[in-house]
Amino acid sequence: MFPPSAVFRLGRYEVAVRYRPAPPGERLGGDWYDARIGADGSAVVVIGDVAGHGLGAAAAMMRIGSALRGLSVTGLPANSLLGYLNQLVCSDECPERIVSAIVCRLGQDQPALRWAQAGHPPPVLVSAGAARLLDRPSGLLLGTTPAAEYDLGHHDLAAGDVLLLYTDGLVERRGQDIRAGFGALLSAAGGGLGETAAEATEAVLSRLGLPPTDDDVCLIALKVGGG
Repeated sequence: MFPPSAVFRLGRYEVAVRYRPAPPGERLGGDWYDARIGADGSAVVVIGDVAGHGLGAAAAMMRIGSALRGLSVTGLPANSLLGYLNQLVCSDECPERIVSAIVCRLGQDQPALRWAQAGHPPPVLVSAGAARLLDRPSGLLLGTTPAAEYDLGHHDLAAGDVLLLYTDGLVERRGQDIRAGFGALLSAAGGGLGETAAEATEAVLSRLGLPPTDDDVCLIALKVGGG
């Protein structure tokens, strides 16, 4: 449903994506992403994960992704977008279909991240070679309850920073504590990640040495340019 890799620019931000559906060879997955210039000129980047994989998850992913693309042209903040999207998921999807997601708006004049999340693994910010997990603003999985509310997080960025967005297939392993997965990701993201966003994704995936998995994997790297 998505190309295995993509590289493009959104204003001052260089973006690289790596996508691997599961199981290996399957072309349909429940992970999705979107990246575009918003109505206010900001870079809007989204990543999400529909529970399951295969045709059902892919169909839900396409509907949810399309709905969010439509909502994003309103220029609403990230937490409001998730609030409206949650209402749509609660009314449209099967009761057992739940979705995690992150919506980011990144400023162009002054690089800064404003973001909201719905039960999704936290982004990793790599600045001056040091990698850390960002504290997540509160937000329930999409489809949990129509009354869910989503907070807005804010982080200033600097030229050369790399922001990593990913789905849980990157850090979850059967029989392993999720904290070990986060630790492995931080170790893989620390130190030099190359000069480009594409080199950053390659470095992280190579250092992690991902084995075949029964979950989809999507990784997005955003490198902040000098403006």
